[in-house]
Amino acid sequence: MDRYEISCDCKAVTIALEGVPKVRGHCHCNACRRLLDVPYHSVTAWNPDQVEVVKGDDNLISFQHPDLKMKKIFCADCGEVLYNTNAVDWRVVSQRLIAKNFGGTVPGALTSQSHFFYASRIIDVDDDLPKKE
Repeated sequence: MDRYEISCDCKAVTIALEGVPKVRGHCHCNACRRLLDVPYHSVTAWNPDQVEVVKGDDNLISFQHPDLKMKKIFCADCGEVLYNTNAVDWRVVSQRLIAKNFGGTVPGALTSQSHFFYASRIIDVDDDLPKKE
């Protein structure tokens, strides 16, 4: 089974991602944009039992968005978001964070396969990936 260890910038927190993510793609939903203040979010999404904090659990802070059923989980020392949750409680890990932990490149098994909630986009993306409404 594949296992990926991801650390924050200061290395105080490390999480492990196990198996195959539920989703690998670019999310254009309004909720991600509101929670993270980004035009879209390049992500892998995992079931809760596929994500384990292997180091620094006591350094994690959880921010519950006041209006959304979403949280940001981040390092108390450096502020790096390790993952956020969505309305169905998946663990949503940024591909940017993954790439930072793998020499600037997202491992092939974790690269995006599509855009989703593309009808909600605020910017157009010119690539060959499928655009799902």
